[in-house]
Amino acid sequence: MAVAAAAKASERPLFLALVAAEGLAMGALFLWLKGFPERLFYELQGPFLEVQYPLGKRQVHRSEVVAAGLTAYALPLLAFGPKAAMPGYYRVSFRLRTKAFPQGLPVEAFVGARRGEGVLLVLEDGTGLLLNPEDPRPLLAWKEEG
Repeated sequence: MAVAAAAKASERPLFLALVAAEGLAMGALFLWLKGFPERLFYELQGPFLEVQYPLGKRQVHRSEVVAAGLTAYALPLLAFGPKAAMPGYYRVSFRLRTKAFPQGLPVEAFVGARRGEGVLLVLEDGTGLLLNPEDPRPLLAWKEEG
């Protein structure tokens, strides 16, 4: 407000309009970002798994999946590559180290929590897809259907 007081009387309406426009834009941006967690979901459509996330979607065919199983995970604090993180929505690429993959499997995670239990889909190209649906049974059964 000190800037507004220093502005000339003729400049004040323009200044206040700019401040109001910025406030509206920031409010709209906040509401848009707040909806990110609700836009992360997984959908099974016949032989396809579709991962819907706020800025796009990823589709995987059942034939691309070599193995699927439950695994405990913890997202790294520092990850290089594509990353989006906010409470309830995490999209991170990292190397997941497990007993089956001691050197680490390059994984793309689309999860709603930083740590927990998720479904790891190992793809035929040597990468993984980590998801954490509320109920993993339909996803695991989907893999076995093929």
